[in-house]
Amino acid sequence: MVRTLHRVVSKGLACGALAALFLAPCVNIHAQTSTPSYTWGNVKIVAGGYVDGIVAHPAQQGLFYARTDIGGAYRYDAGKATWTPLNDWTSPSNNQWMGIESLAIDPNNPKMLYLVAGLYTQQWWDGNGAVLVSSDQGATFTAHPLSFRVGGNDDGRQVGERLQVDPNLGSTLLYGTFNDASQAATNGLWKSVDSGSTWNRVSGFTALSNDGTGAGVAFVAFYKPSGTAGSRTQTIFVGVSTSGAAAAGATLYKSVDGGDSWTPVAGGPTGLMPQRGLIGADGNLYVTYGDAIGPNGMKAGAVWKYGIASNLWQNITPPDPYHYPSGFSGLALDPSNPGTLMVATMDHWWPQDTMYRSTNGGTSWTDVGALATRNASLAPWMTPQGQSQPTFGNWAQAVIDPFDPAHSFYTFGGGIWVTSNLTAADRGQATNWTVGSIGLEETAVLALLSPTSGVPLISGLGDVCGFVHTSLTAAPTAQFSNPSCGNTTGLDYAKNMPSTIVRVGSYAPSGSAFGAVSHDGGSTWTPFASQAGSVKGGGSVAISADASTIVWAPSDVAPAYSNDNGTTWTSLTGKLPTGVQVLSDSYSANLMYAWNAATGAFYVSSDKGANWLAPGNLGLPANGRMSTVPGVGGELWLATSTGLYKSTTSGWGWSRFGSASISSANAVGFGKAARGKWYPAMYLAGTVNGVTGLFRSTDSGTTWVQINDAQHQWGGYSFVVGDPKVFGTVYVAPASGRGIIYGTSAN
Repeated sequence: MVRTLHRVVSKGLACGALAALFLAPCVNIHAQTSTPSYTWGNVKIVAGGYVDGIVAHPAQQGLFYARTDIGGAYRYDAGKATWTPLNDWTSPSNNQWMGIESLAIDPNNPKMLYLVAGLYTQQWWDGNGAVLVSSDQGATFTAHPLSFRVGGNDDGRQVGERLQVDPNLGSTLLYGTFNDASQAATNGLWKSVDSGSTWNRVSGFTALSNDGTGAGVAFVAFYKPSGTAGSRTQTIFVGVSTSGAAAAGATLYKSVDGGDSWTPVAGGPTGLMPQRGLIGADGNLYVTYGDAIGPNGMKAGAVWKYGIASNLWQNITPPDPYHYPSGFSGLALDPSNPGTLMVATMDHWWPQDTMYRSTNGGTSWTDVGALATRNASLAPWMTPQGQSQPTFGNWAQAVIDPFDPAHSFYTFGGGIWVTSNLTAADRGQATNWTVGSIGLEETAVLALLSPTSGVPLISGLGDVCGFVHTSLTAAPTAQFSNPSCGNTTGLDYAKNMPSTIVRVGSYAPSGSAFGAVSHDGGSTWTPFASQAGSVKGGGSVAISADASTIVWAPSDVAPAYSNDNGTTWTSLTGKLPTGVQVLSDSYSANLMYAWNAATGAFYVSSDKGANWLAPGNLGLPANGRMSTVPGVGGELWLATSTGLYKSTTSGWGWSRFGSASISSANAVGFGKAARGKWYPAMYLAGTVNGVTGLFRSTDSGTTWVQINDAQHQWGGYSFVVGDPKVFGTVYVAPASGRGIIYGTSAN
């Protein structure tokens, strides 16, 4: 989407002569003569995060929706075979709404879409959730705030769907909450009779224990034949995931009066928590189970079906030839072929998680995963080194196309697979799967680097380590390796030798290094030979401008420095505290900096990190992120929740910058200077004159113009990095799981 912004952020008078001294900067915030037009998109990775739910609309061919735990919801564009993000409009003040706990469609109205949005139930700092209602397939939403928190990224997020629309009366919805101990007054089942606008707690549903165990209400299932069009459905089932319900075997509840009163259904499994429940065209309720809340930790599981007319249970669990203890979660029914279903294992780590398919209601099963081929050419990095194809992935959910039984999506902890020959499994043949995540980008961005030469971008990400991005529009061929990792938390390059890059991370394979150095712009890496006494890794890292010294501040021990690319380290215990952000000067090879956001203390070294001094009381707040300026020595900027601060004296003196206009700043970054300018273009994520967004300045911060709009907010901004090679290009780390955003401008 391209949009030209005409907003004038503010107006001001000319600065006084004191500004030239850079000791007490005076800043005018006003409109520039040329207002930039920005195009926004994702740096292409393809998925990378947990797609924990997927739904097909039974009344419109090609209409699918997927939800993610921290990156919003998506709608499938069947014509382009891509996914369209639906929640990029989410403002920083409602950041928690980027977690989608559940989604629901009105089976009789393809226009209606409902999302329960919120990240965490047990974090006091996380805001309340909301029900987001769309009458145009997610093009726009109306938000109806809830009075409690919801858990789109909590354990138990894989259950569902806990939000459902009455198939006979589209204005009526039921939503079941988590079993949160801190929100006992609001736990339970909630009902709306006005299409999600208002909600009331169902007093007759008292099945949750409020003890914090399990996932609470795991699913809601309306039995459509028990009602007629225009009147509410009478028979409804609810799966209850709590430890007490599992122990008693009372995990399924039934209402025969439209949801007013509820009773447990006897005869089901004991010791297991329901995951997903769907009613099939054969009149059976199919339920998957695990022995833990999930998605981790399952050591046992089962698949059962309940005959609604017969009131009989049957254990239809597929046999496991490997006898590996695991659970079941993913469940899909074929609406056009009664008795045809798929289930997916959960936490079956060896040899892999798999999918089972049955065409006779679970009497017999075919192991789809055993013969499946998986083509990752659209996202080559998904194929581990030394392997011909990726595994099926874990934590799976699935859906069968109601208009084409051979077409199916399979979601997992790193994206989506898609096949067009699913029914081949019924003939004992291989099913062929390809990456089905194009357009869906969900990674947590922990570090970004755009060096002054070489590739456009290098990323540090959560769970998938990170990438050297040779292209912004093509998925990388491989993740970081040598070493591989879970999270890359720190990146830096030598400012006078930009092909030398250093990275650090955490959750490395056992016995592996936490960091590495590259001398060829990230093409190859040499791991740290020793780990500076750290057992957890992570933290931040800096390399001197001449590439001779690395300073690493791990997450668990005092910082250390190395003069031999990480072969040996000298601890800075007593000189720097644990957990500081370390930085290198952009010009001087001797100058290194450290910032303690927890205390507001700043440190400077003039001998490449061997010794450190803490200037006196600088008056800096205890929070924020610090940046140096490419090509400008001795200059630092500090973005904090109380404003923007600047030093031109290597940190020995600081002053508030733009205090009258910049009330808060998440991050400040720098890119290539505008034509005719010497100072790098500045990019600010923060609040200018009461407007929160992304801003650009081409005149050293004298004037600022907003460059994003209401449709491009992504739940907020963690940090920004300008491209030093291409004027106008900026990289954004959203305060959510929407991957890496980049913006380009021709002016």
